[in-house]
Amino acid sequence: MKTTYNNIVKCGLMGVALLFGMAACSDDHFDVKDGTGTSAANTLWENIQTNGSTDSLALILQRTVVMRSETDFSGGAYYSDLLDAAQTYTAWAPKDGTYTAKTYLDMLDERDALLAADASSEDAWELNYKVAQQFLLNHVARYNYESNVDKQKVTLLNSKVAYYEAADYLFNSIDINRSLANIPSSNGTLHVLDGSSPFAYNIYDYLGNFSEMSTVWNILSDPSIETRTFSESQSTEGAMNENGEMVYVDSVYTTSNAILDACGASIKNEDSIYVALIPSDEGWDQAYETVSSIFKYGDSYCYDWDASAGNFLNVGPNALTFNADSLQEYNTNMAILKSSYFSATRFNVEDYTDSAQVNHYAKFADSLISTNGTIFYNSNQGGENPMFNGQDPYHASNGYIYAVDEYNVDPAYVWMSTITEKLRYSFYVACVKGEVTASSTNQGTLITLTTDTRNDSVKGELEDDMYRHFEVNGNSTMTIDIRMNNLYSGKYKISAEMVPNAINKSYISYDKKGNEQEQKSMFTAQVLDDAGNRIGDISPTITVAADSVDTYVLFESIEIPKCYVNLPSGYTTFPRLRFTMTPAFQNRGKCKALNISKIIIEPVREE
Repeated sequence: MKTTYNNIVKCGLMGVALLFGMAACSDDHFDVKDGTGTSAANTLWENIQTNGSTDSLALILQRTVVMRSETDFSGGAYYSDLLDAAQTYTAWAPKDGTYTAKTYLDMLDERDALLAADASSEDAWELNYKVAQQFLLNHVARYNYESNVDKQKVTLLNSKVAYYEAADYLFNSIDINRSLANIPSSNGTLHVLDGSSPFAYNIYDYLGNFSEMSTVWNILSDPSIETRTFSESQSTEGAMNENGEMVYVDSVYTTSNAILDACGASIKNEDSIYVALIPSDEGWDQAYETVSSIFKYGDSYCYDWDASAGNFLNVGPNALTFNADSLQEYNTNMAILKSSYFSATRFNVEDYTDSAQVNHYAKFADSLISTNGTIFYNSNQGGENPMFNGQDPYHASNGYIYAVDEYNVDPAYVWMSTITEKLRYSFYVACVKGEVTASSTNQGTLITLTTDTRNDSVKGELEDDMYRHFEVNGNSTMTIDIRMNNLYSGKYKISAEMVPNAINKSYISYDKKGNEQEQKSMFTAQVLDDAGNRIGDISPTITVAADSVDTYVLFESIEIPKCYVNLPSGYTTFPRLRFTMTPAFQNRGKCKALNISKIIIEPVREE
């Protein structure tokens, strides 16, 4: 149960210090007054109240509740209490009339109205947090910053970085009022600004505050993606209310976001530099249409493979079914948004803090690796990557945002990467029928060549001198089914690296006169879906050369109609690549075996 606004009880000054994780300290006090009525014996809060130029700020300070995080609903103190505490701060206070104070007062009014209607309204606390982060804490820093040092880097209480140029009376490029500068206080120093210090939006802030990115923000903040959980163990208990419910004086919530947690980037971190590729509202529909094409799910999926029977156990009415549209939407959103960030520290540039170097590298690199490991290839090698759409980025405090109105990303250059299945691993062999050893292994025979068994007259490289041997049992038709795992819906080029039988001295065939006989393996190939239905056409008959290891293209372009990636957890299913040797391919001295070292599955990329 979280503490509501009505439960707020102002804590003492020590409580405010502890609230921010600071130890209370004793500062020297000076009883000096100037013409504004301010005094070194006064706290910052008292001097803000009495100097006559910051009344609007005082109103906002005394109405805004202190929050340690966006999920801290415990209340307990106001920011006026914070600046009244025995801690040292430097405050740069905007002067009345130099900024629109009504904006923040209206937000606080809206907060109060929401809380009046619902005392536990999270929308109300979100408004309170925004006033604090984007305005109040954007003008206050921990510790005293010297007024006789020229340019100082200041880390504000909202973690933003600003620069204080004392000699030029500038703070974050805003003029400091010379007659209201360096006002000593018992707990720090007050400066009055002739304007409001601009809030430096980081990438996360941009997503949440700019209307042209509302579609992306709505996805990120959807309850199915972002969840907040009350942590009873980390919260501090208070007392029971009249309903016998515990009221917590310090409520701690944990927040998780399925997309941001998976992206590998800390886009709220002010110490990082990222390049972000985000579809704008204008570009979202086109981005979704493009990426969703690889997440076309079928009406049902057979699953639980039985190698001995050569089929899936759960078929027909027992097959896996789910809401295909919902899964497509979820995985499309995830694919676009968790792969959107690129860390500048990985760029091959001399200075990753230099915006020109960072953005030039991003636009012209042959490829970029996102923070979650997704590789984006530049489809315009040597030129500007079209995925940036020729647009200029927004400059955030921790990087650059390309809010693209056209999402020129070809999934075949990103998510549909080349898959190489090495048949040295028996896992890839789903089933073999009509083969000599099928009754015992059902996966062919793994051959490892040695200097004694390798026939050097057979040319070509063979990785690790390993391949899998499948030999026909008598005059049977032999079929070899190979798993093709993790295929998206889309077009693929499928090839096989085939090995001549004579590469192994043990398999060389001789005629009656002792002469070596040429052995040419022949086969056809086809692709089957999980239900055993053929996809596309059967390949032409392919003849394997007898004297060299070669790669043969089985299908230049074959379209897998439904996606086999990111299916519901716990279900195993896949399409199969089937090799077929009929008796007609085995007669008249032809080879009665197939030898396969690897299968190569490549996305078909549009030129």
